[in-house]
Amino acid sequence: MSTEIVSVKKQEVFDLDKKKLLSLIIAFVIMLGLHFAPELPGLSSQGQSVLAVFLWFMIVMISGSLHRFVVGFAAPLFITILTDFKVAEAFSAFTGKAFFLAIGAFVYAGIMVATPLGKRIAIGITDLFRSIRVPRILLGLCVADFCISGFLPTVAETGLLLPLAKGFSGLTRGKEHLPEVKRINNGLFLLVCGLMPLFTSLLILTAHFPNILMAGFMEKAGITITWMDWLKLNLPLWGLMPVAYFYTIWYFKLWKVEIPGANEELPRMKKELGKITWPEKWALMSLGICLFLWITEKSLHNINTGMVAILLVFLVFLPFGKIKFETIAPHIMWDVWILLGGAISLGTALYKSGAVKWMVDLILSPMESKIIGLPPILILLIVVIGTQIARAGIVSAAAMGAMFIPLTMAMAPELGFNVLPFTLIVVNCLSYSFFLPMSITAFFIAWGASDMSMGEVIKFGTPLSIICNLYVIISLSIWLPIIGYPLTI
Repeated sequence: MSTEIVSVKKQEVFDLDKKKLLSLIIAFVIMLGLHFAPELPGLSSQGQSVLAVFLWFMIVMISGSLHRFVVGFAAPLFITILTDFKVAEAFSAFTGKAFFLAIGAFVYAGIMVATPLGKRIAIGITDLFRSIRVPRILLGLCVADFCISGFLPTVAETGLLLPLAKGFSGLTRGKEHLPEVKRINNGLFLLVCGLMPLFTSLLILTAHFPNILMAGFMEKAGITITWMDWLKLNLPLWGLMPVAYFYTIWYFKLWKVEIPGANEELPRMKKELGKITWPEKWALMSLGICLFLWITEKSLHNINTGMVAILLVFLVFLPFGKIKFETIAPHIMWDVWILLGGAISLGTALYKSGAVKWMVDLILSPMESKIIGLPPILILLIVVIGTQIARAGIVSAAAMGAMFIPLTMAMAPELGFNVLPFTLIVVNCLSYSFFLPMSITAFFIAWGASDMSMGEVIKFGTPLSIICNLYVIISLSIWLPIIGYPLTI
């Protein structure tokens, strides 16, 4: 009997390897076929080749035919081989602040897992909320998320909350095979580290880079947006936070779920943990120093968020801190870090090569004359669908804002809209883009920490994206005219 089981398992592995190999062959055929094909109308040869690499990236990631670490390096490598992008341009994200911020977050998350600190904080929060029910704990973490949202940029907020989420997932260590544990951990990472940092930062002018970009572009157009103006303009978006919370609870079936065995495990863990140790104290002190630097960026100093994260890595591994790198290293998400750099680099190349603009024009230009005269909400819906397709491959919020804010500002009068409400609605919708995990940096990092495949996270993110986009279009279309910003000219 045991021989038969082993034989079946070997056959399953062999079949899986065949599927991965076939997917990889298809990915290369499509990439090379598009690269060597005649130029598509309106698309440069460079843009066509970058688009080919993007399609290769998507097929490989969805099929899981290559390890994420390899894909992260391979995507910009193929850009250098197939286009005239220089190496420094193709690998541009590997020197960007989001890349360095991520490694700081991943190192600290590794400390949470490899030391008792994560369990200690998680147990403290469960005591604070006097509950081992997952929905209540997630609610508490979301509240904590909201409290810091005004001080930190979106990705920095994710970096701060990822170690905390890792601490909670540590409570279920050894029980990862249980279906409810997988659901708990996936919901925890996606909601607390991916969704809430973005949902809260969209409300605060200084917390999300596209917000700041939009205020700058609007000022050049003679429209001033203050910090309080931004809060007022986006007031309806507060309603999306409970939407994200309840959607996650519903999707992962967590409403009545408790941390497995917590009633017996938590008291035992508390006893085993004992008093907090010096390495744990030093890790918290280092994070406190860096949190202060993140909050006071530009007001007291000009050290950007990425460099502060590197400073955190430096501080925690100082000899007197007694935190050993070799103990933490196996728990650092190196593959997600490299994949993040490759994905952001690929998105930047899509933007710079003109491939994104080509996709927008391809989708919207033929219908521009046909949609004029339709109800404003319907026009907004069509424009958002078209731009979401083109926006899919851009991980960087800065690149997304730089591309789509001027584009939508120029498009607004042509479609009969006032610039501010049209641009605000469309760009906000582009921020609620969870169709692909690589479309939002914070969501991408959260996905990397979870145990979900790209296909699984697409199933989770697609309905949520549709709900959020419809909510933004309908609520802001009603709200903005009420406060003095009519949609149409």
